[in-house]
Amino acid sequence: MKKQILNIHNDYLKILIDTASKFGVPKGEIIRYCQIPLSILTETNQNDRMSFTQWSEIVIRLIELLPEKGLGYQFGFNCKLTSHGALGFALLTNNTIGKVLIDLQKYYNMRIHKMDLSILNKNDKIIMRLTPIYHLPSHLNESKKNIINKFFIESALIDIVTNLQLITNYNLSGLNVDVTWDQDDYHQFYEKRLPLIHFNKEYNQISFDIKCLDLPLTFSSPSAYLIAMELVNKEYLFYQDQDNKIILKVNQHLKFIPGIGFPSLTDVATKLKVSERTLKRELSNANTTFSSLLQFKKFELAKKLINSNRNIQEISDLLGYSHISAFSRAFIGWTGKKPSEYIREQRISFKDYYLKKSDSITH
Repeated sequence: MKKQILNIHNDYLKILIDTASKFGVPKGEIIRYCQIPLSILTETNQNDRMSFTQWSEIVIRLIELLPEKGLGYQFGFNCKLTSHGALGFALLTNNTIGKVLIDLQKYYNMRIHKMDLSILNKNDKIIMRLTPIYHLPSHLNESKKNIINKFFIESALIDIVTNLQLITNYNLSGLNVDVTWDQDDYHQFYEKRLPLIHFNKEYNQISFDIKCLDLPLTFSSPSAYLIAMELVNKEYLFYQDQDNKIILKVNQHLKFIPGIGFPSLTDVATKLKVSERTLKRELSNANTTFSSLLQFKKFELAKKLINSNRNIQEISDLLGYSHISAFSRAFIGWTGKKPSEYIREQRISFKDYYLKKSDSITH
């Protein structure tokens, strides 16, 4: 069995930098100290991913820059539902806490937190147990490994607890968090914002009363949930094969350049220093094609342009289609819908969501 290659959405790096800057360190200094390539931070590359190794090296340097500050806690608080893309919107618009846990268990490590999420039922309690699926660089000593593991687990636990409580108007009764390490000095500065945390336990886990599974969600919307899950599943199917290095390498070079467009097969093969024939063969061995990867990138960019209120003709032109009808055919292939239908459905779903949100505020 091949070792899985993990990767992280670039947009989480911006959240991490913003989080660190709140401790009084200028963003420029953070970027320099952590040796962050500026290309990762450009707007057009926010939907791309970096390797987990690159991500962990940045986190290690950041913890060196800001030791004993509770960076993991603060990063967890700053991982809002909206930062998790379509998955965050799916969690928000689902039906009950129980159904949210089902989605979390399947899709949880697709985004930022590289953990296996086990859900157990014990003594009328639901237990969400986190187990890392990543491996840290071998050159790190045990002390550094413990520090970075703590960051990853702290941020994951706080992210889950905070957002689960956010999506329902009801309290998660019996809420407790267990962690395997000693209490740190910085804990006291966050204690009022945290659930009850028990230290030096056997597992890293969250627990609450089983009756909470039936709690309804504040902004539940079946139509919005279906749209969100359609996007979640596309992302899941695309990235579950990212353990194949050739796919990851090609995706890293498939970057949109305004005024030029996406690179061609020839361009990417040249950058990878292989022949077009070799690149085609390696992609075929990974059960994909250059065209499929390019189409996914175009779909991701099309969604982004739609969200920025560009009209269909503009989007078609920007993506390099010779005619709007060609773009429409491609869009139907991506979603099963015409661009106009997709935009209309999305606007209706968001309108339903905000009407419900406004309704809950006035009541």
